[in-house]
Amino acid sequence: MTRRRRATLLAAMLAIASASFAHAEPPEQLYMLNCWGCHRPHGEGIPGTAPALTDAIDFLRVKGGREYLISVPGVSQSALDNADTAEVMNWILKSFSQDRSQDRSKDRSKHRTSADFRPYTADEIANARTTHLMDIKKARAKLVAEMVEQKIRPPEK
Repeated sequence: MTRRRRATLLAAMLAIASASFAHAEPPEQLYMLNCWGCHRPHGEGIPGTAPALTDAIDFLRVKGGREYLISVPGVSQSALDNADTAEVMNWILKSFSQDRSQDRSKDRSKHRTSADFRPYTADEIANARTTHLMDIKKARAKLVAEMVEQKIRPPEK
């Protein structure tokens, strides 16, 4: 067998092998690998460091909240590509925004995403990555105050 033929055969074998190993990680796995350290296993966050992701769906109910969620550094500067970032954000919203009438420790399957829930897209994430929040705490506080005013959330303690 000639050297050229061997190189071609080797390249073809490597392509087939790499294609068989290529697969998309599920969003819960991507969350575990990229977000869990700060936001914790169930989205409970670390007070003073990383806000809780529980009930993040509430942000979608106030003007500017949708954009805020994907403009924070952990999202906009994530190493994940745009499509994976969108998938993780959608998973977070569905998984950590539970029906408040349920005991979260028993059944995490009942979420509060509405029928008109519009999932994030890769294009939306790409667009958000072109801008940066200058004062994250101020932006969050304004949105939370709006949620309290609209009775979406109770006042924070």
